[in-house]
Amino acid sequence: MSERKTTSAQTIVIISSLILLIVALGLQAGGVMSPSWQVVDIREFRATHHHGLWLDCTRPQLHLVKTQNKDDLPLHCTYKFDISATQIIDENIEDIDQNSAAGESEHHQFFGWHKFTLGFMLCAIILAALSLLCGICAPCSSGFAVLYAILVAFTAFTSTCGDAIFFFAAHRVDSRFVQGLVGTYEQVIGMAFYLHVAGTVISCLALIMAAISAYSLLQNNESERHLPMREMAPLHEPRFARV
Repeated sequence: MSERKTTSAQTIVIISSLILLIVALGLQAGGVMSPSWQVVDIREFRATHHHGLWLDCTRPQLHLVKTQNKDDLPLHCTYKFDISATQIIDENIEDIDQNSAAGESEHHQFFGWHKFTLGFMLCAIILAALSLLCGICAPCSSGFAVLYAILVAFTAFTSTCGDAIFFFAAHRVDSRFVQGLVGTYEQVIGMAFYLHVAGTVISCLALIMAAISAYSLLQNNESERHLPMREMAPLHEPRFARV
């Protein structure tokens, strides 16, 4: 691994890429933690349901509590992987003919596409953290700069895969519509998805800057290997070579 230090311009590019990656990491982590990936207003339940990747929440409708601001209303949340909550969901689904909550309860299950989406996004967050560690050392070593660019590339790729899986799965009919007792309600993609997509876009910008810096360093190293031999001092003068 080369120990050649970066120039001032390359250092500025790497630092700018690190700043972008920190912003992207914050947006991606915030998106994963939020339950607002799919939002549906179920009027017969008089509540707004937020369906996340691992967390589902319910908020009472604003017109029921006129003295409070909408953002101040409490969220009642359950985990998708909670065993007790899963048992209640299964009981509701079994009694789907007489239970109006059964159709909505299906959307609280931890489906395979939830797991794949969450897996890719968690990998992206871990890779982003590793990228930051390498990026901090990148201005001192060209080898770390190249490794930093590679890790950022994997970060952007896994984050994009997670966004794509969720986007296509959320637009399936069984995921998009919620069946109530008296009506069918359409779920809309919530703010958490757009927050994570913004993080993905910013991580791609960080990748471009990291790749430019790594390419510049590789070009400089290649130029140093082909220095002309005439720069070496002669071992003896020609006039002393003949006796």
